[in-house]
Amino acid sequence: MPVKTRRAPAEAKLNITSLMDIMTIILVFLLKSYSTEDIQIAPSDDLRLPVSSAQKPPELAVNAVVSQAAITVDGVKVVDVAGGVVGEEYKRGTLISPLFDILKEKADEAKAIAEARASVDFTGRLLLQCDRDIPFSLVREVMYTAGQAQFAEFKFVVYKGGE
Repeated sequence: MPVKTRRAPAEAKLNITSLMDIMTIILVFLLKSYSTEDIQIAPSDDLRLPVSSAQKPPELAVNAVVSQAAITVDGVKVVDVAGGVVGEEYKRGTLISPLFDILKEKADEAKAIAEARASVDFTGRLLLQCDRDIPFSLVREVMYTAGQAQFAEFKFVVYKGGE
């Protein structure tokens, strides 16, 4: 009987064709699932937004929420609201002091980022989510305070509705 001799194994070569196929599929999946809108906004449970026929998508900005219970900025509670009114101890005339302080801080941070990066500009844009049962006097005070803190462009968040 002839004796079979084992040959030394040849160098294993990596076939990258299948790896490239997998990477291409992953890349196409990520590109197709990428959202072209800047942000998605989900209002809190205690907030009832008004309905509008507006068609513009929301834009990236500082987010202020005026609900029946409180005013929050970017998810941080700033001041309590009772009956659609902010307590007089928090106000200087029409200006709401705690709200002004946090918005001024946000504006200064955004300006510092804009100075450091030439591709970013400070727009002074504020997204306002206001409960539809809030009195306009409170909304006006929030807008005045935001304007004093260098936020002069307001975008109101509403539910998309009737034509």
